[in-house]
Amino acid sequence: PNETEPPRASSEMLTVVIFGATGDLAKKKLFPALYELLYGCPDAPLLPASTQIVGYGRAKMDLEAFLCKQCVNVAGHRRDEFLGKVSYFQGQYDKEEDFARLNKRLLDLEGRSAQGDRLFFLSVPPTVFGLVCENVHRQARSVAGFTRLIIEKPFGRDSRTFGELNDTTSRLFREDQLYRIDHYLAKEKVLNLVAFRFANQLFEPLWNRNHIAQVEIIFKENIGTDGRGGYFDGFGIIRDIMQNHLLQVLLWLAMEPPEKLSAGCIAAEKTKLLSAIGTLRLQDCFLGQYTSNAASGGSDPGYLDDPTVPAGSRCPTFAAVVLRVDNERWRGVPFLMRAGKGLDERLAEVRITFKKQTYNGLLPGDPNELVLRIQPEEGIYLKCINKRPGWSQDQIAPVHLNMNYKHTFPGSYVAGAYERMLLNAARGEQSLFVGSQELVEAWRIFTPLLDEIDASAPQ
Repeated sequence: PNETEPPRASSEMLTVVIFGATGDLAKKKLFPALYELLYGCPDAPLLPASTQIVGYGRAKMDLEAFLCKQCVNVAGHRRDEFLGKVSYFQGQYDKEEDFARLNKRLLDLEGRSAQGDRLFFLSVPPTVFGLVCENVHRQARSVAGFTRLIIEKPFGRDSRTFGELNDTTSRLFREDQLYRIDHYLAKEKVLNLVAFRFANQLFEPLWNRNHIAQVEIIFKENIGTDGRGGYFDGFGIIRDIMQNHLLQVLLWLAMEPPEKLSAGCIAAEKTKLLSAIGTLRLQDCFLGQYTSNAASGGSDPGYLDDPTVPAGSRCPTFAAVVLRVDNERWRGVPFLMRAGKGLDERLAEVRITFKKQTYNGLLPGDPNELVLRIQPEEGIYLKCINKRPGWSQDQIAPVHLNMNYKHTFPGSYVAGAYERMLLNAARGEQSLFVGSQELVEAWRIFTPLLDEIDASAPQ
């Protein structure tokens, strides 16, 4: 076979059901992603041409109004064909009879065939995850095709609530049917960590405590909660960004080379690394909350100025923590993680500072630094020390070796994160999804800290 052939879903008949189809995620990400996979991307269709899409929502809404509102971000010359594949189903999440009606609708779309594959996307609050899983299991499983569930974060609030959720999902579905999505894992720069580390000869020998002084993983947003404060206040920046997105970046950055790039081997190495990370407490953490920006004349409101935020909330919108890995490769290297909303810029990157060696004392200069920019202006930057032109040998200056994605790969199609996640779930490829054992360990690390924050509400 042609090695450049794109990875297509192998289903003959696929139905994608989106629970929470009237919400923002479906509107902004899921429907546009499905259009790209079917019609928009250069290799389309990557899903079966016969794919049907069912939006499931609690609100009573006719199809025309639903398409007008929720598919407003779908753009392309085959938009009408795409809209012809989308239908709307009104039902409740806690009523089994509604899922029985849904099953009849799906069978009709599948031509009464028992072979149809079904992919369910749960874009719903975690409080109803269990209900949806239970009712899909009882009434809406495919007869002879696959049944797969994509579950959107948050996966609980702590070890206890994740345990309850995991008990429900694992009782009803096998692990190879559950696709816990962290869309950061589908970003090109995060995906490139595998090639960067394991396809090159230069970096992996230096990827250890003998050569690396510290690692920083940074996430900054220049906007606040933007009217979503009611949701955010129930979780905070640690649950929203750190325990999932940034921790996954750390895992791909610091795990041991897997035996092969299969989902099982990757999950084993990630879980092994997580088990070596110590739990976090309040003394390991710095917290903050953004206020109005005086420099803008107060035009940028503070967190407590958002009318959807409870009065007097102490929910952290900024956090910085130090993670320590107790294994042979990383012992003694601090992993500094910080994330915040309402800051001075939009930025996500990893900064790796190398240790100065004895021979570096021959000349002045700062340590080498490697920057992996995730967003914006995705790229790789290596800060080196260089001699300035001139008579003196010790006239030196820092220079940057720069690989910018836009300049290096001009005109390349960069798939959105949800495009990749939907396609991989349809293909049964789980390496970019989060396993249950990873989440057990991730919550073990963060739950003691979160319990202290919730109990003391530090000022």
